[in-house]
Amino acid sequence: MLKLLPAILFLSFILLSGSINAQEVKITKLPINDRYTNETFPCLIDSSIIFSSDRRISTIKSYTDKNGNQLFHLFIAKLNPDSSWSKPALWNTPFNGIFNNGQIWFTDNGNTVYITKNFYDTYKKSKSSKSGNGLGIFVSTKNAAGKWSRPKPLSINSRRNYNTGQPTLSPDGKYLFFVSDMNNGYGKSDIFVSENINGTWSTPQNLGSKINTPGTEVTPYYHPSGRLYFASDGLGGQGGLDIFYSIQTDEGWTDPVNIGAPYNSPANDYAYFIAAPDDWGFITSNRDGSDDIYRTDPRFPTFDIIIPQKEIEYCGTLTEKKMADKDTARFTFTWDMGDGTIKHGKKVHHCFPGPGKYHVVLTVSDKQGIIKEDYVTSYDLNIKRKVQVYISSPDTVKANTPIIFGTERSYFGDFEPGTFYWNFGDGFKTKGRKVTYIFRKPGTYTISCGVISKKDPQKKMCNSKTIVVTE
Repeated sequence: MLKLLPAILFLSFILLSGSINAQEVKITKLPINDRYTNETFPCLIDSSIIFSSDRRISTIKSYTDKNGNQLFHLFIAKLNPDSSWSKPALWNTPFNGIFNNGQIWFTDNGNTVYITKNFYDTYKKSKSSKSGNGLGIFVSTKNAAGKWSRPKPLSINSRRNYNTGQPTLSPDGKYLFFVSDMNNGYGKSDIFVSENINGTWSTPQNLGSKINTPGTEVTPYYHPSGRLYFASDGLGGQGGLDIFYSIQTDEGWTDPVNIGAPYNSPANDYAYFIAAPDDWGFITSNRDGSDDIYRTDPRFPTFDIIIPQKEIEYCGTLTEKKMADKDTARFTFTWDMGDGTIKHGKKVHHCFPGPGKYHVVLTVSDKQGIIKEDYVTSYDLNIKRKVQVYISSPDTVKANTPIIFGTERSYFGDFEPGTFYWNFGDGFKTKGRKVTYIFRKPGTYTISCGVISKKDPQKKMCNSKTIVVTE
């Protein structure tokens, strides 16, 4: 067995060891896990899962770190048509070297991959390096024949001063989020971002104290919805590392939201990956001892009846049938609407200021102003609110812009709402009374929001709203 000089295993405590109310989510440990090893950093591409594991890759020789721990390499397993998984195999690529290979990220077309790996791929170079064998982010591209190029290090790396790793890109490929322990951070490791400007990555910027803490922040994952998921042990939660998300707005990053149980547990939970545009995905957790990969399947209820929402207005047209034959040239019709408003005419349209009881009085007078007592009529109107889930949002929004969707103007009557379930019409679903979402493509989208009664799970209510997304 070959013993390595101390190789800097970035965030090794994760590799080796591993709010919202409880949600209806099925958590299943994948069969690709090995009870004697650690599996982490899942990534789904072309119906295959690629992950990092410290299982042995050779029965003849083995490379370990200074503590005798096996190093991490990339493995691949295919998702079969019957939802079973093939036996994991070592991913045969030029960048899956003998030293550590961690979290990866593919561009949307699948032809470019960003890899976390040690700088040196030979024992000789690792041994001779005075600064050790740190981790950096590398990039590789696939040619027409399906062959991957040799990995090239990004300019944001540093062989001597700090480690970089765990890359994730915005859908347009313009922003690269990653983890680093570079100086002047907030804690043990922070999340940074770099912008691709004319093919060159800009100087990394720390995401700031809303995201980073004196503790540890790791495994960022940028979802097409605009949510940046990451794991932290410095923001509170159920214990160890918990998974959070934040959204960048014009005012900066929003306060991180803990995604709750059962995603998070008293153990370390991290490396969240969603199979966009679907809502199932993977997490890594050491809740059963070693680090294992779990599949997450949110159980969103179905709403068979979805009614387009009605605009909230308390308007109507009033007329008195027995006055229909009266000549407006001879008589004046005066309506006291009971809300301080006076209107004139045989037929009037009025919008009341809100729900409530209104005493409406119609008086009829001749042209001399003498009221005809026989023609005085009064009404007691009880204006009620429309029972519905009302989606508050602009009717027209811009693509790639965070939009807040709320339900604060909803009215439920005797219906006691439970969880709010959103469907944004592009495959993305989420929960909450108020949510923020980013549409990536222009078009017309029908958004629905449904709730289930707390008292009777068989009772449901769901309304929809159509919005236009522009460039």
